[in-house]
Amino acid sequence: MDSLLQALKIDSIYGLITQIVGFFGLVCCMTAYQMKTQKKIVTVQIISCTFFTFHFLMLGAYTGALMNFIAAVRSVVFANKDKKWAKSNWWIVFFSAVCVVAVAFTWEGAKSLLPMIGMVCTTISWGIEKASLVRLISLPSSPVWIVYNFMSKSMAGVLTEVLVMCSIITAIIRLDLPKKKEK
Repeated sequence: MDSLLQALKIDSIYGLITQIVGFFGLVCCMTAYQMKTQKKIVTVQIISCTFFTFHFLMLGAYTGALMNFIAAVRSVVFANKDKKWAKSNWWIVFFSAVCVVAVAFTWEGAKSLLPMIGMVCTTISWGIEKASLVRLISLPSSPVWIVYNFMSKSMAGVLTEVLVMCSIITAIIRLDLPKKKEK
């Protein structure tokens, strides 16, 4: 048991706090996908990204931290898609490009490509106003983040992505499929 805790960087109070910060991000992330509108999903996601930014910084996983910081800023823009300044689809291109360029500043080897790919997928999904499409297009992001989180020893991150996939599927069944049956 001690070796498992050390492998997960829970060998000190700092390591425990690091994982707890990640678990706060997990709770917010799970809550987000159960929202009924795109704006609410994205707003709750801002809080989750902020927790995960600090979590990855504490782990020394700088690509994950930077991607989550970019995601928080991106979410602010996409939460305001009802305003003229945030309506442009060029934001999708801009934030996707920022993610690609940001990897150069935090390069941790090939594993840095994983969160970048995940962030580009979610950037595309957050740019869509229809909540059912947000859920559907977000789904492929989780597998690449699971691998990165595992490599970075983010227990909360791995669990988050597993639960995100379950949450998205649950929301699709609960919110999206009944609408298709009505049509």
